[in-house]
Amino acid sequence: MSYVFDSSAPFEAIRKNAIAVLAGNYTLDLARHELGNALWKQHALLRRIDEGDLERLVTITKEVLNTLEILSTDCHGGEVVKISHKLKLPFYDASYVFHAVNTGATLVTEDERLIDGARTHVRALRLRDVL
Repeated sequence: MSYVFDSSAPFEAIRKNAIAVLAGNYTLDLARHELGNALWKQHALLRRIDEGDLERLVTITKEVLNTLEILSTDCHGGEVVKISHKLKLPFYDASYVFHAVNTGATLVTEDERLIDGARTHVRALRLRDVL
């Protein structure tokens, strides 16, 4: 079985030291930016990690994402907008649904709203369900 991981799942996998489950599966190119933003938030806004840890986590995140096949969000805007509208999900969440459908993979996310919305189109699970 293959998986499309939204950005919340690799973040959780890193946190739980369970990155092996990611290897050979899929994520989207925008996950890099979403994960970078999550790390920035942990450092700059929440003050949960210092600058040294931030740099280390950025490097780890890059290495982890390199174990995944990165799917492009280019050229699929029209189809993603339709999914977004139908499921009442933000465009970036609908992008993960679109790619899960097109790869025949299960969507993995920590976002309950995304799971609930995606289930009408694709199998959707939390990371703990695939570990």
